[in-house]
Amino acid sequence: MWCPFCQQAARELASVKHQLDAAGAHVVIVYREDVETTARACAERAIPFSCVSDSDRELETATDIQKFSIARYAAFSPGKLIHALRSGSRVGKVNSEFLQGRGTFVVDRDARIVYAHQSRTAADIAPIEEILAAVASTSQAGTRDRSGT
Repeated sequence: MWCPFCQQAARELASVKHQLDAAGAHVVIVYREDVETTARACAERAIPFSCVSDSDRELETATDIQKFSIARYAAFSPGKLIHALRSGSRVGKVNSEFLQGRGTFVVDRDARIVYAHQSRTAADIAPIEEILAAVASTSQAGTRDRSGT
């Protein structure tokens, strides 16, 4: 939870919370840390979404999220790190999990993944526009299904 880019990704989602809520989306942010650490960090950062622990790495394995190599982790522009830090990210204690990759998924009402973004570098954050478009497509599909058209 120390990663400044993960914090930035959560803040970017929070910045469009009203749009996600309007589309009926339920955002869940998953961390590898234990339940207590996850709850504390999400509260400290005022993350307005459900935060869950995947300390057994079941979701991580199911979605094939891979660790970064050191070269891949560091393969980003220093400007992106500066942007993340200026936008409020904090770098915490670096632990053995610092090379963990990140993914963003939109899952529809039928539990199908309709959008997947697996980060190639630490600074590779799923574009908010893509997330919103995927959420909108599931919202529209749900409306069509219920209306019978």
